[in-house]
Amino acid sequence: MKSLLSLCFLLGLALTQVSASCPENCPDTEDVVWALGGGCNVFRNKCYFEKEKCLTNPELTITTKEECQKFCGSACPQVYQPVGGSYNGQIRSFGNECEKRVHTCQTGETFL
Repeated sequence: MKSLLSLCFLLGLALTQVSASCPENCPDTEDVVWALGGGCNVFRNKCYFEKEKCLTNPELTITTKEECQKFCGSACPQVYQPVGGSYNGQIRSFGNECEKRVHTCQTGETFL
């Protein structure tokens, strides 16, 4: 029982160290990173890529824009849940998060 408790403690400590090394805050600088992992993923810069890879999707791998865009989705549910974002100082609105992701994948425009 004591060894099981020790093992759990060490595992918990290891997990806190892994999450502690993930970037917390990323700069707004735009230097787009294209990555594959469950489809095409577009990140504003390498910091946002590293954060996503570290926290939720370890399968992400950096690729080229051309290779990534082969995996862009195009169909979204017809559910109106408006979202928006700012790109180059202009506010853009989309019918839902899916439409925003499709637009980002097709154009490389990353929104704040």
